[in-house]
Amino acid sequence: MLRKTTDVSLVINGELHDLGDAPADMHLAHYLREVVGLTGTRIGCSIGECRACTVLVRHSPTEPPTTKQSCMISLRHVNGWEVTTIEGVAAGEQLHPIQDAILHHDAMQCGFCSAGFVLAGVVACEQMASLEGQDLDTVVEAVTGHNLCRCTGYARYRSAITQVVASYAKKKSLDTPSSISAHFGAAVSRDRFLSTEMPLRETLSSDTQDALRYVPLFDNPLLELIRLLRDAAEIEHSLLVQYLFAAFSIKTPQYAALAGWPSHRYGGRPLHVLGVAIEEMVHLDVVNNLLFALGVAPHLGRQQFPYEQEIYPFDFKLEALSLETIAKYVYVEASARAVDPDAQTNEEDKLFVERLYKVLGTTRPNRVGSLYHKIEAVLDQLRMRHPRLIDFGLWQRRLEEVREEGESEHFEFFRSLFDGTHPALPGLEVWDPANRDYPAFKLFVTSGLPLTGEPIPHHKHPALRHLGNLHYWIVCMLLDQSYRRGGRFHNAARRHMTGPLRSLATELARDGEGMPFDVLPSGYAPGADTLVNLQLTMSMLGEIAFAEKRFAAFLPFDYSTRCALETTQELRMTS
Repeated sequence: MLRKTTDVSLVINGELHDLGDAPADMHLAHYLREVVGLTGTRIGCSIGECRACTVLVRHSPTEPPTTKQSCMISLRHVNGWEVTTIEGVAAGEQLHPIQDAILHHDAMQCGFCSAGFVLAGVVACEQMASLEGQDLDTVVEAVTGHNLCRCTGYARYRSAITQVVASYAKKKSLDTPSSISAHFGAAVSRDRFLSTEMPLRETLSSDTQDALRYVPLFDNPLLELIRLLRDAAEIEHSLLVQYLFAAFSIKTPQYAALAGWPSHRYGGRPLHVLGVAIEEMVHLDVVNNLLFALGVAPHLGRQQFPYEQEIYPFDFKLEALSLETIAKYVYVEASARAVDPDAQTNEEDKLFVERLYKVLGTTRPNRVGSLYHKIEAVLDQLRMRHPRLIDFGLWQRRLEEVREEGESEHFEFFRSLFDGTHPALPGLEVWDPANRDYPAFKLFVTSGLPLTGEPIPHHKHPALRHLGNLHYWIVCMLLDQSYRRGGRFHNAARRHMTGPLRSLATELARDGEGMPFDVLPSGYAPGADTLVNLQLTMSMLGEIAFAEKRFAAFLPFDYSTRCALETTQELRMTS
């Protein structure tokens, strides 16, 4: 299901593009190549690892640019970006010094990776010029170190780029106005929200309560909407973590296609468990971005002790993938009609619902869609009272998409697992625990938090649990920063989730252990302001770098130590 986007604009090589007719789930790389015709952006792995698709992105005219992997970024996330592709690097006939150096060093062979190296090199130059006292090798490694070259041309690429970047070290950064400033202003002012007359108490009529189909806790629709959105954020975060845990429990390489790697690309209908988890991350984005639009802080808490049993789908629990857990996922993602025994019109659906309730037993989870129906109704009540507070039409559409994605795409995916019809499964009998082809490891979970005053033991499992927690915490901290800064760190958060965190969790699963996903006791935005929180996020990245050195002997073969380095450099440029 490809949904059209009508609220995204970006600048590409100096030209404004309003994406009123492009699918929201189309990758930026495909849009650049297939719609705009900029075929210099190459698509290699489609999972953001080879970096052939690298583009230069500038979020603000006064900030240095950063690299983004365009093959793993959906168009819904690019609003307000200024994107430069390889076609926009040269100034007419005058090549950029990076391009000249690569030609002079004869660095390229087949040339497939060259565009990615050029854009990374240009970014390294501008980042080197933006701050004094930076280490040359650190900047080059952080920005260009991930780019792959199958022709083994690393040394010549590295030499060419390093030579040019070094020449930028003593230059002052020129705050040249970017074309993006002509199209996108500063952050939306909160004055409109603060000056809005909002009574502390508004009595809802009985007709209004009937329209809501439930009795709200607050009569003030703004307070009620904030309450429900925070509940939704907790639920989406909890589902994200539980689906990730289930994906990490799947046996690889036998069921790699079911888990979602090494081909964990995202766009359109999810085809694997990791794809569903990534879409839950998108749902978390929608809820938190609406909170921020209302002038409220993003919420990255997680369901722990639900106070409202009719809202939360089920008690939070980290569980390996099994027929029982899939039955829960099927039910909570379903529409009311899809799991109503009396609403089924064919024999196949009747048997499905009958078997679903048999596996669920007497316990009935709650459907997530029912919460979004409440949110949509309260949003409509707020619109009638304060029609100019936010773009109500936009947020109504986004919330409807979240609900529909769950009730159609997620439901159908989990039903295919429950019925044994997913292409990666040999049949329904595979869910028999005695079956030698059972898809998942049986995992037990141990907290990665040591007892107070005790160090992390220098052993494999405690080390991997601790490092996994650090990456989970940095994902949450990056998301919080991203909600406050127009989505600029989503790419970095996903890199940590599908890279080092996946690597660590997969290694633990092979030994029968699950990733603990412990909650960070201090929270993910403990600072007094956004800048302090950005600095604390960089401090957490420092913790990762320290743990990587301390526990280097236990790191899995596919663990990337460059991930934290790249993210640190990206945040340093922002601060």
